[in-house]
Amino acid sequence: MTTKIRSAAMPPKAVAAADASAGMRQHLALLLLTLAATVQFFDRALMVVILEPLKQEFSLSDAQLGLLSGFSYAAAFALAGIPFGWLADRGHRRNLLAGLLAAWSALVALAGSAGSFTALVLTRVGIGAADAGGQPCSVSIIADLYPSQRRATAVAVFFLSVPLGMASGFMIGALVASQYGWRTGFYVAAVPGLVLTVLMLMLVPEPSRGASDGLAHTDRAAPSLGEALRFMRSQSSLVYLIAASVLVTASSSAMMSWIGSLLVRSHGLSLAQVGLVTGLCMGGFGALGTLLFGWLADRRGASDMRNQPRMMAVAAAVIALSGTAVALMPTVLGAAAALALFAAMVAGLNGPTYALTQSLVQVRMRGTSMSTLVVLLNLMGVGVGPALAGALSDHFAASYGSESVRWAMVCVLMLNLPAVVLYARAARSIRADLKRAQG
Repeated sequence: MTTKIRSAAMPPKAVAAADASAGMRQHLALLLLTLAATVQFFDRALMVVILEPLKQEFSLSDAQLGLLSGFSYAAAFALAGIPFGWLADRGHRRNLLAGLLAAWSALVALAGSAGSFTALVLTRVGIGAADAGGQPCSVSIIADLYPSQRRATAVAVFFLSVPLGMASGFMIGALVASQYGWRTGFYVAAVPGLVLTVLMLMLVPEPSRGASDGLAHTDRAAPSLGEALRFMRSQSSLVYLIAASVLVTASSSAMMSWIGSLLVRSHGLSLAQVGLVTGLCMGGFGALGTLLFGWLADRRGASDMRNQPRMMAVAAAVIALSGTAVALMPTVLGAAAALALFAAMVAGLNGPTYALTQSLVQVRMRGTSMSTLVVLLNLMGVGVGPALAGALSDHFAASYGSESVRWAMVCVLMLNLPAVVLYARAARSIRADLKRAQG
């Protein structure tokens, strides 16, 4: 209301200048949020790169490596995630995010000084807990900065942090780890987070809740956690989307956690070569997939929102096929080409998935909705996927030797097939659920 009155009283040039200034602040906030998430995904990729050096230094089994790269982080993330989402719906999201980023940076630095497997697991637990509030705060802020018709694109830009963080983690992390050791890699990862903490406090605003949707919910009390969860459960399309996303994440996180080991064991690549291949495929093609899929989701959804989950069903099918090709291709070139398609599809799902978690719930439920999704993805997806692949690889080792990881990956990738069905079912009720969320 205030904006309309001011716009009517101001000269057209002044209105245009004010809108341009607001747009610049909006985009700067999105940039800083994206960079903060990129740094955190750098750390996740670094852990993948250094699995083999950790296996040698601490004499670890593949099951222990799966615990380290997956469940230790994910379990702490799950325990802290929903409380932080609850806080994001009630408190100052920017300040909460900045505090968590500072704590995360300190814990990553501590990981570099770990002297045992147990100590390293404990640091991963702390990092997982500190990371838990990042996406709920960030995506909730973005949802209040960008209207629903631009939201999938804006969220897709934010989730460029995944391929960019993975690419830089694989390439820079591999280079640093191979030249200066895995401990230095953690020290390098910690520094940017501290710088971004300061910039975030200075330049990222705390937007009014519901402003981008024209809703006056800023003075309405947030619902209880139970009320929010019950509303989410009543949105059948949201339930199907979350279930499908968990299955896709389990398979994709297993691939991302074990791709380094697969390339080393099955194709004889060095750490530096692994970093180059995975960085280019997951980073470059992942970024392209993120932007293209987010833009296309907004475009196709403008005419019929059922098109978004239908697109996601197709992507899940392609993920199963291309991931299987990555695991079984006999040549590095073939595996890399399949990995590029796999990464593009996995990253492409981020924009519409997370945008819909914001659009399918009421304004004061967005932090809880986001944190619930992220907790489930990390506990049941990131936590189970790599550990399951590691256990299967140990099981297959007696029959396939160093090739066991290939067949472990093929088994885990089959989780995408029921995800295709779940996405298709979400399309049936999504239009009615979107109306209900706005009511």
